[in-house]
Amino acid sequence: MSGCQRDYRPAIHFAPEANWINDPNGMVYINGTYHLFYQYYPHAPHWGPMHWGHAASEDLISWRHLPTALYPDELGYIFSGSCVYDRENVSGFGTKENPPLIAVFTSHAAQGGLEQQSIAYSTDYEHFEKYYGNPVIPNPGQKDFRDPKVFWNPVRKCYSLVLAAGDHVEFYASGNLKEWEKTGEFKPGAHGLSGICECPDCFPLQTEEGEKWVLFISMILPEDCVGQRGDVYDRVSHITQYYVGDFDGNSFRDTQQSELPLLVDFGTDNYAAVTFQNLEEKVMIGWADNWDYANVTPSGEGPCGFRGKMTLARRMALKRTASGWRLSFENCGLEAKRACSYPLSRGENRLSSQSFGLSVEAGESAMLTLRNASGEKLVISVTPEELVVDRTAAGRCDFSEAYAKECCGLTRVPRPAGGNSTMEIIMDKCVLEVLGDGGRIPVTVCVFPEHPYEVLCVDGEVEVRCFLLD
Repeated sequence: MSGCQRDYRPAIHFAPEANWINDPNGMVYINGTYHLFYQYYPHAPHWGPMHWGHAASEDLISWRHLPTALYPDELGYIFSGSCVYDRENVSGFGTKENPPLIAVFTSHAAQGGLEQQSIAYSTDYEHFEKYYGNPVIPNPGQKDFRDPKVFWNPVRKCYSLVLAAGDHVEFYASGNLKEWEKTGEFKPGAHGLSGICECPDCFPLQTEEGEKWVLFISMILPEDCVGQRGDVYDRVSHITQYYVGDFDGNSFRDTQQSELPLLVDFGTDNYAAVTFQNLEEKVMIGWADNWDYANVTPSGEGPCGFRGKMTLARRMALKRTASGWRLSFENCGLEAKRACSYPLSRGENRLSSQSFGLSVEAGESAMLTLRNASGEKLVISVTPEELVVDRTAAGRCDFSEAYAKECCGLTRVPRPAGGNSTMEIIMDKCVLEVLGDGGRIPVTVCVFPEHPYEVLCVDGEVEVRCFLLD
């Protein structure tokens, strides 16, 4: 395959104009605009010295690229972090009439890898100045010490942040975003998965029982633990889990104590998800790739190559289940496109686009198959016991042994509630997002068909409506 013969660039999933991106960073909502910062290497379609890229949107679907926001400096590369819209100007970097935007990020030393937390500020929300007093949280002697996520602390009436510190996360508090005091720790593993923590996030959600807190932790699993369970929970080296509990102003406490890990996504390609700051509803975006093969995916081939893309924005809610409180997800920004949906028939339906959505009402047994004349096929099926996404024959897998493994290609998610299933399925060139069982079973996977899918075959007890995305 040469040049741009096969274009994998998605229509509505954010991707760079060229070269490499990974974790979403600094997501914030200001005056009607959603800002997305992200880990960015502007010089090649593979990981390199990290910058912060920047994009903005009014609808979470159409993004405009903005100049690179942060560049490496004498303290190192610009690793992941978050932004705060400092409304009251507690930092002193702006005014109450023109509040500053504060970026809180990890400085990762190019030599030796020392990780410390630094800040930068902006009053036009595009160009940043770094604080002369960096680092604001020096490294206490920890090898892995990164990815600060700032949030409002309603107990202390100040800002707090949670950051990854090896096998646990740590909480800090500050009244001015420049001086930080450690207040607590939380270690995953007693319930859920153990490993090296990355990209945490901590936020409240309202329920009929009152406010509950959710803690996201992206995890690097120990090599000897990958695949140990033999199921969907630990088949890849990097996975994002969550906990539901309480935040007392100092630290988080897991009150649900689930026997099974609670995953933000059951697919192979959703990592480092975090939420928007300064937005009343809780909306997350993740990196729609996987460290086991992200550096070699076919989307980086040819002069139009890029590597890395984001998931769609997902609105979150906590739903009561027989097993406890669990997250439920809904795709944002698709209302107008859903309104133009049309019904599909059972059997074969000719596809007019490679970027489309499906609204699905399935009975206890249903199957949707995307296929092309080359014999490639991507299958989504539902039974009373499980939701299955099978990409084992969906397209190219020659670029990576990890991608080609059957355990990565076949996603089988238990359906504790069984019964009928409402699903929204988004297929966008090279990324598939399934929100099954009314949003309680999210599955994100990447696929790289050598030729466009031509037919969608609808089988079983199912009604399907289609809406176009491009």
